[in-house]
Amino acid sequence: MAKNKMQIKYKTQKRVRNKDKKEETTGDTIKSFMYTLLGVFVFMGVCYLLVIGMKYLGVFERGYTAPVKGSTEIDYEFIPIGTVFNRSDKNYFVLFDNYESDYTSDPYINYLIEDETIPVYKVDMSKKENSKYKSEEANKKAKNVSELKINDITLIKITNGKISSYIIGRESIEEYLSK
Repeated sequence: MAKNKMQIKYKTQKRVRNKDKKEETTGDTIKSFMYTLLGVFVFMGVCYLLVIGMKYLGVFERGYTAPVKGSTEIDYEFIPIGTVFNRSDKNYFVLFDNYESDYTSDPYINYLIEDETIPVYKVDMSKKENSKYKSEEANKKAKNVSELKINDITLIKITNGKISSYIIGRESIEEYLSK
């Protein structure tokens, strides 16, 4: 009785792998190599036809030229106006003038400046980034760059990061430097 109600589970037989394994012959190897070689040639042919089609459509036309990288030049004669008050020297002059070409606007002032023992920095007021500091009136008591207002050729002597002399006009600058 007990045997009839008992369920018996039989183990399934393990799979036999590679039961129908065939021996590869040299003919099969050559056939496989030829199919691979044919596939590579077909792929290369399709790529070549795509390139010819793209050339026909004008994809490779000369219309784009890559930008040429220029060399970076550091100008030691002219300084940005934002660095007027934070130079490393204790005493120095800053000359504000329009230098629109290589010829400076007043050679006599430049000659007088070259004879100075104190370093002299120049700010080109003809540049676009310096134009916002041009004004009809001068601010002789500026404490930072945002307060600077330049209206003509101007020479400023800076001592310890503060304006100690503020000279406006060619004649006044020539008189000040020739002392």
